[in-house]
Amino acid sequence: MILHPTVLFIALLLLNKTFSFPEFIKQPEDESRAEGELTYFNCMVKNLGEGEYVSWLHSGRKISRNDIITDTSVFDRYSIDFDPVFSTYNLRIKNIQRRDVGIYTCAVYDGSGDIVANSKASNFTVLEIPEKYYPLCSNIKTSYTLNQNIVVVCSSEKTYPLPSLIWKRDDINIVSQLEKETSRDTYKVSYSIIAKQSDNRAIFICELTTSANPSIRRNCSVGPINVLYPPVVRIQQTSDIVLGDEAIFICYSDANPQENTFKWSFDPPIDENMYFLENEFILRIRNVVISLNDTIVTCEVKNSVGSSYSKLNIHIKRKTSLNSNVNTNKGNGKGGSNKDTNGFKTEGTEDDSTTIGNKEKSKNQNSNQDTIQTRSQDKENSTNVSISLVITIAVVCIIVILGLALIPVGYMRYTRRQPSDTISRGRPVSIPDVYFEPRDHIDPMLPQLGLAAPWMRTVGVQVPGECEYDVTYNTQVMPHLRQVYYSQRMYPPSSL
Repeated sequence: MILHPTVLFIALLLLNKTFSFPEFIKQPEDESRAEGELTYFNCMVKNLGEGEYVSWLHSGRKISRNDIITDTSVFDRYSIDFDPVFSTYNLRIKNIQRRDVGIYTCAVYDGSGDIVANSKASNFTVLEIPEKYYPLCSNIKTSYTLNQNIVVVCSSEKTYPLPSLIWKRDDINIVSQLEKETSRDTYKVSYSIIAKQSDNRAIFICELTTSANPSIRRNCSVGPINVLYPPVVRIQQTSDIVLGDEAIFICYSDANPQENTFKWSFDPPIDENMYFLENEFILRIRNVVISLNDTIVTCEVKNSVGSSYSKLNIHIKRKTSLNSNVNTNKGNGKGGSNKDTNGFKTEGTEDDSTTIGNKEKSKNQNSNQDTIQTRSQDKENSTNVSISLVITIAVVCIIVILGLALIPVGYMRYTRRQPSDTISRGRPVSIPDVYFEPRDHIDPMLPQLGLAAPWMRTVGVQVPGECEYDVTYNTQVMPHLRQVYYSQRMYPPSSL
């Protein structure tokens, strides 16, 4: 028996459909996502037989059937994007958590619950992010002394990938003297220094970043660190020390804690009446004498940690004057050296020339004093003249300003409209801006009505500004309405 070709073709199609197996067009791929993000796993199947269905497996555990999530523990975050036209069963996971890590497989089950076909396994890696309360900075002591070891520790949760912990001081990354330690659950980075004076009030910041989410940047801080140190002392004079003038010395100190005492001393000692303390760190010498030359001034400062001092050698300078240069030029001859009354050495020739030089010196000093007095008097006179000139200029300016201010007032006062008439005494009469002037008149006769003309009064009104003119208001009435007009004016019929 020979079968027709068409019948044979249909039979082959039916046989192929009966013995066909499911085939995966799209399969899941390996994925890596950070916590809190969203991810997809693809699965497209064809040739599903009758009674067969598709399920997703998470590390061998069935979590779905066709488009329904069957695992209640992930029901709120897992869903199936199902498309019956293309037979797609894509798995979507939102708000990824660490427990989502593992192997994901798309499988086809038959009616009896046996696996007919499997897709390839997809490895899902969850990039972990440290908890929100990390990093944690260690506590430090209340205070440290000089040369004491200071250790600050920054810790974080141990995650994959490992976070980055960076120590900073004044926004500058610290790259040395760091120690890293990793335990089962913790990752630590320590920084150690030897306490110095410059470390007082220092603040150290630990910053956490992670490659899982570059936008995350957290930090914690340690400090300010309290470093105790003894005083650092320095003496400074306010100006040159000049013979006969006052000398001022200031004792500067930097200490932690603050200074307790200041102590001033002299070597060799001097009389207590020669100086006084304005406060504990300012010393004043009232009158510098030659005996103070090369005297050593010492300021010692103490606090609870220790003490320190500073010294200053006094070098006295003479006052400079005009005649000192002249005497210097004259004193280049032969002879010994003598000391003046102040103890400074001066050179001369023989005894006679020295006497003559002293006389000339006294004359020059007297002339210089007269010149100085004359200059001071001239200076005082010029100062008085300047003050008088300034006062005069100020008074003139005030008068000019007042005059300028009174000009508009006078203009407004004397340009106001004045009446042309006066009263009998010759004094101007002020006229108000608005007034009323009554005027009497008689209307013309109306022969056609046989009426007598009544007496009438009109009023002229003057207003201010451009309207300063008299206006007489006359009511124009047609002849045939005259009687009505008079009746409106409340004239009795007998008068008409």
